[in-house]
Amino acid sequence: MRRILFVDDERRILEGLQRMLRPCRRQWEMAFATSGSEALAILEAGPFDVIVSDMRMPNMDGGHLLELVRQRHPGMIRIMLSGQCEIEAAMRAVPVAHQFLSKPCDPEKLRSVIENCFECASTITDFATRGVIASIGELPALPRTYAALVAALDDPKPSAERVSAIVECDLAVTAKLLQLVNSTFFGLAREVTSIPIAVAYLGFDVLKQLVIAMKLFRSFPCERQVAALVEQINRHSRCAAAIAAFLPVAAQLAPAVSVAALLHDIGKLVLAVRLPERFERALQASIREHRPMYSIEEEMTGTTHADIGAYLLGLWGLPPAVIAAVSSHHRPVRETENEMDLRLAVHIADLLAHEAEHRLLDPSIACENNIDIELRGWSEMLPIWRQSAAEIVYRKVESGQLAS
Repeated sequence: MRRILFVDDERRILEGLQRMLRPCRRQWEMAFATSGSEALAILEAGPFDVIVSDMRMPNMDGGHLLELVRQRHPGMIRIMLSGQCEIEAAMRAVPVAHQFLSKPCDPEKLRSVIENCFECASTITDFATRGVIASIGELPALPRTYAALVAALDDPKPSAERVSAIVECDLAVTAKLLQLVNSTFFGLAREVTSIPIAVAYLGFDVLKQLVIAMKLFRSFPCERQVAALVEQINRHSRCAAAIAAFLPVAAQLAPAVSVAALLHDIGKLVLAVRLPERFERALQASIREHRPMYSIEEEMTGTTHADIGAYLLGLWGLPPAVIAAVSSHHRPVRETENEMDLRLAVHIADLLAHEAEHRLLDPSIACENNIDIELRGWSEMLPIWRQSAAEIVYRKVESGQLAS
């Protein structure tokens, strides 16, 4: 049985949760603690899968508790409960909580969030890898992203368009922003995949608090080689997002396509920063054997960077369609005959970006027609798409957006 620990200093809240979640007792083993210290003692006595903690508690608040849980039990799923009037307090938990739920919490929503996290976890069979991913509260943003955001938000008249453009240039910032805006803490009735909509909804005051609270936005102290890899992953992702924008998807899918294309390699970012030796082995084998990196990863560990990225985004509560596109961006599942769905669009954008980048380095490289669109009626568009992709990559290089 899955083991869930609930923490709140108000006994009546815990008793209410116990009553509401009584139907789950055959699937979950539940424990209840009235303080952070009691919760830590329970965790020392035996393993748990999930902790759900209130934010405001005396002596040890929820943010401090979840930070200790992350350090001592990194594989646990961490969920924060907070009132909507507690935005400033909740911001302090952004680096340590996987998801944020508003109080009072709907039991069906709580159950759904926990079950979705379990489903995402089932895709990573290696417990050690799962623990590394679950321990992540932040990923390194590019140093210039932090500087640009601070300057844009300190402007006497901040521009939502300018802030959105800065966010859209960075995988880590985009993922964290979408994690926050898609949490029930902000009570949105629909999923958000558009960065401009996320910026507009959260507002500049919340964004400023986010910038202050999160280590994510600060310059990351890491080796020069790792920093170069982070830059390279961001470069490719920006190209893929720009290419995805001109593919023939339905208008309502356009924001999700751009975001999913930007985030498709976030699993590589996780590997480069948290498991650098594993990443380097797979990368060098891929170069040496002229095979895709995901194929090497499968042979080495049974888990690809696509799986890792999808698990992290699932823990962070991003929209399922985006997670599915990230998970299958190397092997998209065919859904329809005549329409380009989100997963196929991200797959094509990724391949076109790689081709264009390689040809920019060596124009003599011949394009390989390995994009699976021949049976979908778009094969005649492939030369046009390749030309557009080449122009996008070239323009970004010329503008300095892809400079090393």
